Formats: sequence, structure tokens, C-alpha cells
Amino acid sequence: MEPEWLSVLITQAGERSDPWVLLEGQASVEAALAGWWEVPGVLVAEDHPWEAPVWSGMELLRKRRGEIDELSDAGIHGGVLGLGKIPGETGEVAAFLKSLPAEALLVVCTRPGDPEASGGILRGADAFDAAGVLFGVEGKSPFEPEVIRAAGESVFKLAVRIADGGLILRCLLATGFQLIGLDEEAGSRKPGDLPDLAARRALIIGDEAEGLGKFWRSACNFRVSGDVDEVLSHLAL
Repeated sequence: MEPEWLSVLITQAGERSDPWVLLEGQASVEAALAGWWEVPGVLVAEDHPWEAPVWSGMELLRKRRGEIDELSDAGIHGGVLGLGKIPGETGEVAAFLKSLPAEALLVVCTRPGDPEASGGILRGADAFDAAGVLFGVEGKSPFEPEVIRAAGESVFKLAVRIADGGLILRCLLATGFQLIGLDEEAGSRKPGDLPDLAARRALIIGDEAEGLGKFWRSACNFRVSGDVDEVLSHLAL
């Protein structure tokens, strides 16, 4: 009798739905485990040497590589395909922000759309030691397979939260964050022209096509032009 998690994994390989994530490849599975995600089970090709860590408590099921290839791109999974469960605190924005230190750096992606862009934002936030990334619910989930492929291990290492844009803004303001909007419109500063921001600060990244938009532009303390990594390098302490 096949385990219950396997039927869930097969379903998610066709179309992902919360709270599940398809973990494609050994590195993805190991990163999820390192991030203390729940991983109920993993499919491993019969000719693949990987073994589940004893402490993980998850079940490892070996299948013919061809059977795994039917569920995911062989060039991506490499013989290891797991099922991960999104942490339950993903929607808890207010409590998360209150818990952060006085010098915390956050990244806010208001309306995620392009998977490569979202993945790049997660990698950048991870590289510059951001405390987390907040995603607006009005867009593509950061837990879609194509976003995770672009983000690599960063999506499992960072605190990721998803909420309505209005709620995110209210929580940021209530917890004393200075908002720096990434904006190519006239009047934006260069990253090097930003003042010394030692307090809590959040980089606000808008829609790939429309930018910040009136709602977020009016809320920002500063607006700055440049690419994400360039701006984060100036905001990181």
C-alpha cells in the first residue's frame, strides 16, 4: 500500500496548492529540512545514493527513475523529489514584525508576478542578511515551483510571509519601519544618496510592469532607483 504523502506529492506535481510544495532535487530537500520545514516523504531513484537523515523522521521511498521523471523534469530533480509543507506562520505578519530587532532589514514584494524576479528578490534578501521577505497576496505565490527553482535554498532559509498589501503596510508603520521604495520615477534618489538608516527599514518593490503604484509610493519615506542588490547593499548594516 502506497503512503498517503505519495498521493499528495503526485497531485502537487500536477498543480500545486497550499500548504504543499514540491521539492525538486536533493539540495531543495536538504534546504527544506535545514529550514525546519515538515517533509513527510521523499521519492528517490533506485540508482541514487542519497539517504534520508535518521533525525528527519521522514519516509524515503525508492522508485524507478522513469517513474519520477513522469512527475518532474529530470534535469531539475536529478533523482530526488520530495513533498514539503509550508510553515504555518506564513501569514503571521504583525507578530513577526514585532519580534524583529531595532536594526532589522526587510524586503517587501508588493505584487509578485515574474517567477525569476521573485526568486532574485529572495536570493538578494538572503545575501544581504534581511530578516525576511513579505509578499503581497495579490500575485504569484513565492512557493510555486518556478519561484523556488529561481530562489534556490534562499526560500527555505528566510522568514517568508504572505498577506494583503494594506495589512503589510499597517504592520510596517505600527512597528516603526522606514519605507524605501524602489522606483524609477522622477525624483528618486540614487542608492548612495540615501541618508544613514540605522533603524528598522524595509525595501518596497512594486509590480514589475507598473512599479510601486500610488498606494505604496505615497507611503514611502524615500524613493530610490537602481537594481535590488545595489539598493540592498546600501541598506544592509
